[in-house]
Amino acid sequence: MKKTFLLLAISIALSTATTVAQPFVDLVNFSAQTYSSTYKDTTRWKNHTDSYFMNFFLPKEFKNGNTLLVRLNSEIMNATFSPESAYSSQVSSISMPVGLQVVSKNKKWKTLVMVIPKVACDFKESIHRNDCQYGGIFLENYVVNEKLKIKAGLYYNTEAFGDFYMPLAGIDWQPTSRLSFYGVLPSNYKVEYNVVKNKFYMGLNFKSYTRSFRLDKKQNYNYVRYDEIQLKLFLDYFVYKKILLFAELGYSLGKSPIEYKINTKDRVYTNPVYDELKPYPTFTIGLAYRLRFDLVTPEK
Repeated sequence: MKKTFLLLAISIALSTATTVAQPFVDLVNFSAQTYSSTYKDTTRWKNHTDSYFMNFFLPKEFKNGNTLLVRLNSEIMNATFSPESAYSSQVSSISMPVGLQVVSKNKKWKTLVMVIPKVACDFKESIHRNDCQYGGIFLENYVVNEKLKIKAGLYYNTEAFGDFYMPLAGIDWQPTSRLSFYGVLPSNYKVEYNVVKNKFYMGLNFKSYTRSFRLDKKQNYNYVRYDEIQLKLFLDYFVYKKILLFAELGYSLGKSPIEYKINTKDRVYTNPVYDELKPYPTFTIGLAYRLRFDLVTPEK
């Protein structure tokens, strides 16, 4: 428990800027996700997992329009195996992406370059170099007009299972003052509708996220890999000025966290928490301090 609060406290020390172009930015964002599911084997045993995410935002814009971005992200994942509640596990990560967005003189091109140092493990021992991961993002944005933007790039990270590359592509499009499409595939893409002017938003969110965590010596320094693929209905509501309450209800089709042998892709069964789960519903709730750049007047 003390480690959980410590990780969250460290997260508050810095901030986060999104690497995906979108019509808003969260200066502060905290969310909790929960899900339960039975395992794919013949047993009826269940897995319950709670995940907590915290991030903040700290940009510095220069006179020429370029922007320095600094962020700190934190995730804590608690998983419990039942009916044997003694089987449980917690893994966490802390990353501090630092990048620069460069804008062309005609404002048509925006180039984002970001480096992402990260520590991802169970934090049961002193941090080892094998717990550290290093990655980055290159994303090129072309502004066709105020309603249309095109993006392409590449994400890379040294995961516990090896080098991980992911090509990025996306289109931000606002066909009406209420309807927006934005994000970068295959990582995150949203279809958003402004139900109540500048107050209440809803829509669909596709999310795909691969990450890995190193385990301690007792677990033979194995690692846990999580391939998250989710489709969610989201609701965003400004409860007071820029204070946003949000909720997401969705379904996960990706691979649940699974344990593998160190430096291989061979599965191991050291902890029954990390086994294949049946597809499951997920629920997320969170609070953010959000600045939107597209405040609109509803169409008649």
